[in-house]
Amino acid sequence: MKPSGLGGVEHWLQCWPALKNQVNSGLTFQDYQLQGVAKIVHELDVNAILADEVGLGKTIEAGLIISELKARGLVDRVLILVPAGLITQWIHELGQKFGFEAVRSPKDQGWLWVISIDTAKRPPLAQQLQFVQWDLVIVDEAHHLKNAATQNYQLVAGLRRKHLLLLTATPMENHLNELYILVNLVKPGYFGSYLKFYRQFILDKRTPKNAAALRQLLSQVMVRNQRQEVGLDLPPREVSLWPVQLSSAERSLYDALTHALKQEYRTRMRQPNSTVLPLILMQRELCSSPQALIPTLTRQEWLGQERDSLLELATSIRNPEKIRSVVDFMTMEKQRTLIFTEYRGSQDALAQSLKKAGIEVASFHGGIRPRERDGLIEWFRSGDARVLVATEAGGQGLNLQFCHRLINFDLPWNPMRIEQRIGRIHRIGQEHPVEIYNLFSLNTVEEDLLRLLHEKIDLFRRVIGELDVILRHLQRRGSLEHRLLDILFSDDDRAQVVARLNQLGNEFLSNQERLAWPEGIAMTKRPDDEQA
Repeated sequence: MKPSGLGGVEHWLQCWPALKNQVNSGLTFQDYQLQGVAKIVHELDVNAILADEVGLGKTIEAGLIISELKARGLVDRVLILVPAGLITQWIHELGQKFGFEAVRSPKDQGWLWVISIDTAKRPPLAQQLQFVQWDLVIVDEAHHLKNAATQNYQLVAGLRRKHLLLLTATPMENHLNELYILVNLVKPGYFGSYLKFYRQFILDKRTPKNAAALRQLLSQVMVRNQRQEVGLDLPPREVSLWPVQLSSAERSLYDALTHALKQEYRTRMRQPNSTVLPLILMQRELCSSPQALIPTLTRQEWLGQERDSLLELATSIRNPEKIRSVVDFMTMEKQRTLIFTEYRGSQDALAQSLKKAGIEVASFHGGIRPRERDGLIEWFRSGDARVLVATEAGGQGLNLQFCHRLINFDLPWNPMRIEQRIGRIHRIGQEHPVEIYNLFSLNTVEEDLLRLLHEKIDLFRRVIGELDVILRHLQRRGSLEHRLLDILFSDDDRAQVVARLNQLGNEFLSNQERLAWPEGIAMTKRPDDEQA
């Protein structure tokens, strides 16, 4: 019986008797999840890309697909490849919600394996996995396969499998050819040669032509649900701005280094083939904390004799005002809190200060081994007043909806990364309004950036899908980080800087008129779109 794509859970139970066990055991599913799974199973033959937005439950949908295929006797060997830090999370969800006993090592006996893709791509395991005839292969965070020259891609492409399901919230991050590569994995030859695809569909690297035809083709290989389309009723976000006044020593460090960075930026812009990326990094570290800045500062030969005095000043600042402010807040408002910072230096200094104040705190970063990660998450879950200080690398793919307070100790210049932070707690399963606190130092580029994000882009209330579409178009004129650097460093007049940031924000607002397809690609809205 083929589902029609309409109706509630009762309709799906009639179509899929295999779902009764899950529903009877107390699990609930969103109708969009069931519709997406129905399309993947019945129309796409489970060779597809599941590209639902962050927080919409792709793991649950993958479990439903496995459940349905298992009930039909269509799968006996299933391989799930995931980032190392998500192994336990996958095993836990498959066991708790579907009753599947997954194993994490190919040496273990079983029919369902959840293995780190980093482990799987190394010999001899890579060769061993490619000798097996898999009924179903699932790859989580599949945007890591977007480069066909990588070991990740070559591992997956070399697996013998009947069905392949790729899970990613961002099927295209920078170039349309990334979309071609992922589609070619699940359905080789579907688009024809790359040259044919390029001629038929690519206007430039981020903008399609023949959009209707491309949309139709993608609908036969991809399912993408977006929050604003499915009407997901999540608790509201309560956003607070948290200004901090720099100490006199911090102000001296900020003003001196920012002046030097501006001069160096202008020099490099006059030189061919020079890079400004290190300047972006230093400015962001400076806004985070002296502890984040010091390791980078020691390597900057271009500063000449000024480097030693800046280093001495940075080293003398033992208790930055932002850290002191967070410690004071956590001492008064004892509640489970997730704090994000981009830098290990800030993370270490913040954790140490919180610990000295008698606050239960732990650090979460990309260098932590998978079993330690699992223990830290459980530690965080089991205490009402605990603090987890995480870096971006540590936070990838985490489900922390049992926490509803987030502090952005510093802000990435890429708004999508900020939204991904928020998505760790503002997701399915969250039962409380989500509190978001954004720290910023007064009279710094951090304040200017936050004004842009908060007032113009309205980042902290916007959902990720709409933001994703608008930002991709905005960046056609150049990397957003480079554009921000040019605005912040090209002019010494603060009023002029603010005016240019407002202009960038207005450009963002004008792009809200653009269309977003269900497949997650942006398309320019033309006059005939209204008539169509």
